[in-house]
Amino acid sequence: MAPFTIRWGIISTGGISTKFVHDLLVDPSSREVSDVAHKVVAVGSRSVESAQKFVDKFKATPDDESPSWGIKNGVFDRVKARGTYQEVYDDPDVDAIYVGTPHTLHYENTKDALTAGKNVLCEKPFTLDSAELDELIALAKEKNLFLMEAVWTRYHPLAYAVEEVLKSGKLGKPKRFTADFSMDFPMDDKPTSHRMLDPVLGGGALLDMGPYPSVWAMLLVHRNPYNKDTDPKVLTSYQTVYERTNVDLNSRWLVDWKGLCQGQLLTDLGSAGLREATAVLQCEEGDLIIEYPPYCSEAFQIHPRPERDLGTIKEKSRHVHPIAKGNNGMSYEADEVARCIRDKKLESDRMPWTESKIVQGWFDVVRTSGPTATATMKGHASK
Repeated sequence: MAPFTIRWGIISTGGISTKFVHDLLVDPSSREVSDVAHKVVAVGSRSVESAQKFVDKFKATPDDESPSWGIKNGVFDRVKARGTYQEVYDDPDVDAIYVGTPHTLHYENTKDALTAGKNVLCEKPFTLDSAELDELIALAKEKNLFLMEAVWTRYHPLAYAVEEVLKSGKLGKPKRFTADFSMDFPMDDKPTSHRMLDPVLGGGALLDMGPYPSVWAMLLVHRNPYNKDTDPKVLTSYQTVYERTNVDLNSRWLVDWKGLCQGQLLTDLGSAGLREATAVLQCEEGDLIIEYPPYCSEAFQIHPRPERDLGTIKEKSRHVHPIAKGNNGMSYEADEVARCIRDKKLESDRMPWTESKIVQGWFDVVRTSGPTATATMKGHASK
């Protein structure tokens, strides 16, 4: 049987869209996929020239690089360069839109795509607040369209392997969770217009980096078989302001899953952060440790409890589950979108709207409780 093929329209030609299109062009058999396939049929940018430059660069891919497979096998045939996003939304050949624009444009771009009758995969964070997200979900339901936040980490081989460990029960009940995504970013050396510094672009640590400690909180604690709390709340939060532009230099928040455990989540642009333990779930029988980087980890460890509190796990072990060769790691979420649209689903079971709403709710609390919400929302309104 021929694979189900999804035809993509790409919104924005920046770095994240470049990585996504790269993965659409990689041979699906490299990741052992044969049931779905992808085509890129339209690319939208701020000008036709910019879109065409993006297209031409991919068409010139050297034969020894993995995207060349797609160029040779029709994935990029007759792709249209468009000077407006609306032309991509309105293209009858497009089945699904990938939104790779800055954070503050996600709501607008996704709403426009859904209004035009297109399925949407939108980069994280989905929106700037829960009200915007609720509106998009309602619109997807009304239009009977698929909608998903592009939390690519959920579809990586490691995420599935960790899920099996948790389902086995060998670690026992969770007792404590921590997750950290930090980098020693040279804030003072960057212009105030840089996307990480500019509140108009949703700059700062929380919106850009916060989805990654959050995804491990969701995968390790929220989806843990022991968890019964469907609406975990933020107990406390704190933000440090970067005074040049009033974005957050760091944000941290404590989440409580009633009857189970608490989790401390942290993002920081002023420190390199932890490397071998970017997320740690401490349980009754042992500890599960996700190795850096949190967005694309390829290894996890299981550690025994300390000797005075030894559980059933007696030896440390390390488990490696790499991204398929030639893929950036975004191919897996694209495959999920194709399968969901093929199966006429409006949302992914692995990245459901309810879980996007939980994380968005956390961000709302951190921002409204801290000093950065006003700057970001003013910037959003000015756009």
